[in-house]
Amino acid sequence: MRDSLPDDLVHGGKIKRIRQACSNCRRRKTKCSGERPICFHCNRNKHTCVYEPYWATASDNPPAAPVASTSTNNENLLERIVNIESRLAELSGRTTNAAGTSTSLGQYTWSPFTGESGTSPLPNPPQSALRAVIDTYFVHVHNQPYSYFQEASFRRRFDHNLLPRCLLLAVLASAVRFCTHEFYAGRSLKASEAYAREAWLAVLSDDLTVEENMSLHVVQAVNILVVVDYTAGRVNAGWLKIGLAARISQALGLMHEPDMSLSVVEQEERRRTFWSVYLLDRLISCGRSRPLVIQDLDCQVQLPCDEEAFRSEHRQPTQTLHHLLSWNTEVVKRPSPFALVILLASIFGKCTRYVYGNRDTSEIPPWDARSEYSAILSSLLLFESHAGIRNASVSEMLVGGNGPNGAIDQQDLGHQIFAHTLYHLCHCLLNHPFVLHQCLKPYGPKAPHSFTSRALQTGLEHATLLVDLLCEVSQAGALVQSSFYAYCIAVAGAINSVASHVDDLNVPGGAESMLRHFERSLDVLDGLASLWGHAVNMSVRLREFHLESHSLAGLFDPAGLCDELDRAAEDKFWSMLDYSILGSVVCGDSASKSDFPSLPSPLSWALESDILAGTPARVNGGSGEMFGSLVPAVRGNEGECLLNYSSPGTGLI
Repeated sequence: MRDSLPDDLVHGGKIKRIRQACSNCRRRKTKCSGERPICFHCNRNKHTCVYEPYWATASDNPPAAPVASTSTNNENLLERIVNIESRLAELSGRTTNAAGTSTSLGQYTWSPFTGESGTSPLPNPPQSALRAVIDTYFVHVHNQPYSYFQEASFRRRFDHNLLPRCLLLAVLASAVRFCTHEFYAGRSLKASEAYAREAWLAVLSDDLTVEENMSLHVVQAVNILVVVDYTAGRVNAGWLKIGLAARISQALGLMHEPDMSLSVVEQEERRRTFWSVYLLDRLISCGRSRPLVIQDLDCQVQLPCDEEAFRSEHRQPTQTLHHLLSWNTEVVKRPSPFALVILLASIFGKCTRYVYGNRDTSEIPPWDARSEYSAILSSLLLFESHAGIRNASVSEMLVGGNGPNGAIDQQDLGHQIFAHTLYHLCHCLLNHPFVLHQCLKPYGPKAPHSFTSRALQTGLEHATLLVDLLCEVSQAGALVQSSFYAYCIAVAGAINSVASHVDDLNVPGGAESMLRHFERSLDVLDGLASLWGHAVNMSVRLREFHLESHSLAGLFDPAGLCDELDRAAEDKFWSMLDYSILGSVVCGDSASKSDFPSLPSPLSWALESDILAGTPARVNGGSGEMFGSLVPAVRGNEGECLLNYSSPGTGLI
């Protein structure tokens, strides 16, 4: 064995021992890849990788933790490492690829997506296509409404090959559906599914199989994949993933203020990641038997700062959610648009628990000032105070004066539109005719006529305002593409549909105006259906609901609001309120336990039927195969099929 060692390792008959693991991996007891100058784990976690000589750490005492470096030193060190790696790549010939084997982008190398038949349904994306998707992400996905990254920081990590593969693929999966690059023409949804599948497999193989290896990027990637799954009809898969993202974020302590030794950007990215998980937890729990994972009392971290401060890396102290929810808190500066979204998400969570919770006949009636109904209305008034809502048109306030030369800043505008949409949705749910019927049924004729009339009027007004808002801002050039807008517009459209059959409405334009708003709702849904599979299903359900809504018009009569509804009518209303049901695939009633394995994909009629047929796609990294060592036994489609068809809503369990 001695003869096989290089001469420089043998001196005076004694072998000089060199550490094969870096100090970070040894301290964390993680298997080190041994790559020089930076190992896999340090590269992914953005740590300084140090290989110490054996004599420096031969004692039993663990090495001291490295002193946190400043942001400037980190950037200088990063630049030096990148230059060294680039030079090594040139010397080793890695920049030259064999013809027909792969396409390189920076140090990311992509191998073909090959199906079982040996064909390549999704060839290698060229450099221009990948960069187009990243550009698209920061226009169509960032702040719509979820926010995880500072754009400049993300692009630097992308260019320097420092993005974990699961995170990069998750970002591509979320943004490619919006990309207009010719490479993805006619197959953007197929690409989204392929990228999402590979991102999840990367999470499983690279992170969840390694003890104590949870990082911020895992939370970000999983949370992004929740939206892809949920909107593609894989409801239970998305439901499980949001629970995973929430638990990892709690394990990382993201609900508390980040370490002040971190840079301003890193601190804010941790805050925004947590609040994005919080927001998605609120939105995805909009249904029966969907309890919240994160509770308001556990959220001690500051709310997100405004977009300009985030871009300029300016430290901006903000309020906590607890402070913003209190009427007694003195707010010197108006909260950022993202902070207002979080405030509305908290109120929305209370609203959905009120709407979908089990009714107690002994509870305080909604017209009582001590009721949960009144408390939610008070919180909505608090939002009006923080947001500065006045008599001016909301759409005029939103689209005016954004960006240089009057151009619309989509990143800054996205949260403003979403916050106001969620505000109207809360009023729609709280004063929905069916929800009011459920709440007032125990009280029968004792329910005050003035309360029921005012509540019905309020719900109808906000349903029309919600539709008008999304249509007007879209016509003004703002993006209305968030997946949750499909649910918002479907709920408002259903209210307008029922009201269009009421002759004596006390609204301008009467029933004809309500019918026009219903038709505008369908137009918005149809536009979203080109991007989101669940919007296709919602559009179908809303049209079917409209064919029967004339029989439900009696709910807009305050005197008959407490009358009994038959079971079929109640089920129809619940199907138009429960997010998971409303967005699920529309099928007949003939499904049984024996035939559910052969059911088509939830999006088979909107996407290619062979969208996930064949072996998973693979991506190569700069230092080897990017998708090496994946778990071959994972059968993503079949597992998610069993999850989604074995839920209470399907009647199969």
